[in-house]
Amino acid sequence: MDFHHPLFESLALPLVLSFAATGLLRAGLGAVHGRRWAATGVAPAILVASAWVIGWQQWPGSLTEELPWIYAAAALLGVGLEGMRALRRTTWLASCVLWALVLVGLSDQPLALQAVTWMVGALAIAAVLSAPPERADAPASLVVAGIGLAAVAFLSGSALLFELGLSIAAAIAGCALWLWPVARIGFGACGAVVSVIAWLAMAQGVALLTPVHSGVLLLLAGALLSGPMLRWLPGSLRPAMHALIVAALAALWVAAAVMLAFHQGSQAPGGKQDDLYYTPRW
Repeated sequence: MDFHHPLFESLALPLVLSFAATGLLRAGLGAVHGRRWAATGVAPAILVASAWVIGWQQWPGSLTEELPWIYAAAALLGVGLEGMRALRRTTWLASCVLWALVLVGLSDQPLALQAVTWMVGALAIAAVLSAPPERADAPASLVVAGIGLAAVAFLSGSALLFELGLSIAAAIAGCALWLWPVARIGFGACGAVVSVIAWLAMAQGVALLTPVHSGVLLLLAGALLSGPMLRWLPGSLRPAMHALIVAALAALWVAAAVMLAFHQGSQAPGGKQDDLYYTPRW
């Protein structure tokens, strides 16, 4: 078995690791604490998958090498907020501060552009955190948006970012299997913060390293708003069905983004920063 095959690195490894880590935390910590902390399992899956592909550099020299450090910071923040039992507003504010630091660290874009990007990210964070932790709504939108981000990266000419984006979606999906169709855990700050920050950091990476149009990324970010957009659905609707409807709406946003990216014909890499040399072995 080729442990560096893209299908293993971007799908099997993060999916299985996330599912197993979440299950072990759920079983090992008991019914009460396990349900609360099990979503932490998504963090090591995202970290290991990214380090498996691009390594872990003590002194990162490129944008992609900074991603594992961003994921680690988001994971620690989520665990800390969960341990403090922080209110949703506090969790949102802390996540937005980290998102601002990520933007400053990844590039030297004009302040106005960074402010707009930060606001879009802040809305996405709010949407993810507003979802009830006992439902699969937030993970569903994140998984679909992650697949869309991977597809856009591929259309924009970066196989590396395609693989990294797909690994994030797979890691979140592994945790989401414990929430759907029956909720056996809660998707609290320990899972939600690292998931949404990882997605936003990857989206920023696609924006900086490929010629993708900003409108495409805005459509992808819209997929994360699918949960709040469907709050009007009847409360009697089964949670499993509600998550499927959220995923379906998110898929519409993603389909629009992919169609726009395809229409623009951004097939050749022409990024603003150096992408790692990468030869996929399909």
